Amino acid sequence: MGVMTRDQGGGGFVVTSDRILGEPKNTHAAKRMSSTYLVWTGDRWSSDMIDAKTFTTQEAADEYIRANSERVMKDG
Repeated sequence: MGVMTRDQGGGGFVVTSDRILGEPKNTHAAKRMSSTYLVWTGDRWSSDMIDAKTFTTQEAADEYIRANSERVMKDG
């Protein structure tokens, strides 16, 4: 399971997970990112990109992950 920052190409940065919604947690190394991935909403993971919490810079998104790692990693 991996949680990382992803550049949305002009749409800012989002926090993503390689976990597929509905599948059990994976304790192995992160999978290659596909076109389908989960985004962090600020409260939960969602498969709907429109729900994503966005950041203006990668540094801001990375800092958010560090500051909220317990919440973000719990379900990601």
